[in-house]
Amino acid sequence: MKGTIRKAALPALALILGMSTFLAACSSNETAGENAGKNAGKNNTAQTADSNAKAPEPVTLKVMLFGEKPADLEKVLAKFEEETKDTLNTKLNIEYNPPADHKQKMQLKMSTGESVDLMFDAPWMFLYNNVSQGYYQQLDKYFNNDEYPGLKQAFPSELIEANKINGHSYTIPFMTSYSDPFVINIRKDIREELGLPPVKTLADYKNYLEKVQEKHPDYVPAAIGGRGIYRLGIPEEKGHNDIRLAAVVQDSFTGGIPFSVALSADGKKMLGAATIGDPDSEFASFPAPFNTHDSIYGHFGLRTEFRKFNNKDPLSAQANSALDPAKNASTEGTINGLVFGKKDLKKVVPNGDLEPFFYTSQDIADMKPGAIRTDFRANNSVVIPASSKNIDRTMKFLDWLYSSKDNHDLFELGIEGEHWVKDGDNGYKTTDKTTNYLFQGYELTWNPTLSRINTDNDPETIKYIQYTMDKNSYYQIPLSGFVFDSKPVATEIAQIKPKLQETADILMTGLEPKWKELAQKSNSEWRQLGLEKVRAEVIKQVQAYLDAGGK
Repeated sequence: MKGTIRKAALPALALILGMSTFLAACSSNETAGENAGKNAGKNNTAQTADSNAKAPEPVTLKVMLFGEKPADLEKVLAKFEEETKDTLNTKLNIEYNPPADHKQKMQLKMSTGESVDLMFDAPWMFLYNNVSQGYYQQLDKYFNNDEYPGLKQAFPSELIEANKINGHSYTIPFMTSYSDPFVINIRKDIREELGLPPVKTLADYKNYLEKVQEKHPDYVPAAIGGRGIYRLGIPEEKGHNDIRLAAVVQDSFTGGIPFSVALSADGKKMLGAATIGDPDSEFASFPAPFNTHDSIYGHFGLRTEFRKFNNKDPLSAQANSALDPAKNASTEGTINGLVFGKKDLKKVVPNGDLEPFFYTSQDIADMKPGAIRTDFRANNSVVIPASSKNIDRTMKFLDWLYSSKDNHDLFELGIEGEHWVKDGDNGYKTTDKTTNYLFQGYELTWNPTLSRINTDNDPETIKYIQYTMDKNSYYQIPLSGFVFDSKPVATEIAQIKPKLQETADILMTGLEPKWKELAQKSNSEWRQLGLEKVRAEVIKQVQAYLDAGGK
C-alpha cells in the first residue's frame, strides 16, 4: 500500500492536535474523549427513543474489503446486530479478498453494474478513474447534515472539503494523521549480538545486512514483499514548488500512470510530464536536480544492489508467508506498526526485539518541522457504488458507527474486555485475544476524534506518533488538489496499466540487474498502447487546473 495515513497513538489526555486547521472539531485527545462521551450519551438516548418506533425493514448490506478476515469478525457482527435490531435492523455481509483479487473484482462489479453497498477504494487504487466513469454515488447531502449527527461530528467540513473530487464528496475518508512514517524494522537482538551500533544511515543498514549474511547465512537479511523496501532511495519534492514527483506507481496522480510533472518557477505553467523509461530528453525541462531520468527513477538501480539481501521470491505471497519470522533480520513497515511487530516477534523469539530505522529521511528521524510529504488528502476511504440499492441505509449504518465511541470501538477494536481493554478515556491496551480481531481500521474506522490510542507503544515511539499528528511536521506537495479525469484516455490507461504493473513489480523488488534496459523496453511497449496520448492529456489537464487558479 502507498504511504497510507495511519493511526497515530498519543499520550492519553495530552495532545493538542496540530491538525486543527481542518480538524477544528478536535483540539485535544481529552476534548475528543469528552465530546465523544457526551455524544455517546445523546445518541444512546436517541437510540432509546428510536426503539419505541417501528424498526425499518431488515436489510443486508454487501461490503467489499481486502486483506485477511479477522477471526472473530462474525462474533463482533453478531453483537452489532443484537444491539441495533430495533433501530438499524441491518446485517453486514463483508467480503474479504486478497488485494489483487479485490482490485479485479471491484472493477468487474463496477463494469457490470452488480449491486454493492460499500466498497474500499482509494486514490492509490481506482478512485479517481472510477469517479470519472460515474461508478460512485455522490455523498454531499449526507455530510454536515443534522439528520446524520454522527457523520457531522466525526467528519467536520474542513476534512470533507479537503477530500472532495471535482467539487463533490464521493468518499468516507479515513485517517488519524496525515502520514505514518516508513521505517525499516531492525532486529535489535541480532544487531547487538553482532556488536554493531544502532542503524542510523543507509550505509549502517548495508553493513548490518552484510554482517547478518556472513554470520547467519540461513537468515533473510531483508525480508520484503512485492513492493520491495517501499520507499528505498525515492526522491522527494521538499523545497520545491515546481515539481510533483511520481517515483513509483503508487505515487501516481495521473490515472495510474506515474507521470512526474514539472512546473514553471511561479507555478503557473506546465513544462512537461515524464515517466519510467522515458529518454532524458523528456526530463530536460524539469528543474534541477530532477532533470534526468535517473534523478527520479534511479532508485530502481539501488534496489538491484540490495537484491542479494532479500528473500528468494518476493512476488510470491505463498513463499513470503512461509518465511520463518525468527530468521528475518529486518522488515519494512511503519512507526505505528512497530508495536504489533514486536508482539509478533516475541511469540517466536521471546528475547527478540525490533527498533526503527527511519530510512526515508534524516529530518523525520530528527522530528524536524516540515519533513513529511503530504497532499493533505486521506489516503484510504470507502465509497458507495451507484449500483447500490441501499444508499440511505448504508449511510445510516455509517452514521451509527460514528455516533459514539462505544459503537466505533466495537468495529475498530472488537469486544471490550476480550479483544481490548480501556486505558483512560482515549487509550486502549491489547489482550491475549487481540489477534483474534485485527480489524483493518484504514478500511472503515480510522478517525481523528474517535480512534483510540494504543498505549502499549513505548515512550520513544509515542513521541514519533505525536510528531505525525502535528500539521507543522508536513510540507504540502504541488498539485495537491488536482484530480485527473481519465475518461478521455480510459482505453489507453486500461491497456497500459497491466503491462506497467508487471514491470513495476520487477523494478521495485530489484529482480532485474539490467533495470534500465527493462524500463526503456517497457516504455516502448507502453507508447504503442497509447502512452503519448495519456501524456498529452496529462499536460492539457494540469495546465487547465493551473489556469483555473489551482496550486
